[in-house]
Amino acid sequence: MNKKEEEIQRKLMELETSVLKEQTDLTTTAGHATSTNMYTTSGGSTGRTPTVNSNNAPDGIPRSDGAFIGGLALVFLGLVMVFQHVKVSSGLLAMLGMGSGGFALLFLPLMIGIGMMFYNPKSKWGWVMTSLSCVFLILSFLATLSVVFPPLTMLQMIMMFLPFAIGGALLVKGLGGAKGVEQAVKSQLIKKQQG
Repeated sequence: MNKKEEEIQRKLMELETSVLKEQTDLTTTAGHATSTNMYTTSGGSTGRTPTVNSNNAPDGIPRSDGAFIGGLALVFLGLVMVFQHVKVSSGLLAMLGMGSGGFALLFLPLMIGIGMMFYNPKSKWGWVMTSLSCVFLILSFLATLSVVFPPLTMLQMIMMFLPFAIGGALLVKGLGGAKGVEQAVKSQLIKKQQG
């Protein structure tokens, strides 16, 4: 048994030294290749084409998290500015001469459905009637809204949509430019095809 343990220890030591030797060879070769020649020339002595990695990107596409987050923030700021200028009011039912009485008819099935649910929580008709009434209430409320974009000066319009342009440019820069966006779209398509 002692001989077997010695044999195992010897094999482990050999394995460890070979792994350490390979690691040091790889780090010195990679360090030498990146420090002496970043791009391949036709008369290169190594014969290999080293890849240029910037910003810790494994594919060589420079990415910037700061630009990406800044772009998202500017797009969000643009949305807030547009939403601040849009005026929303109700008035479709009033324009049609129905007033606000259209909603009252939708509350009747809602109240019946809620009553059926409280009487018997397992009642499918109660749940169906309540959920459909809620959906129709939301849709009828949205149908009565009137969205108006008030008149603006040219400077106000430019200042309102400028964050979208700058934010979009920063988003593309944060993804690595046109190649980074193309690669992100391709990876998403591959994930959809695999999933």
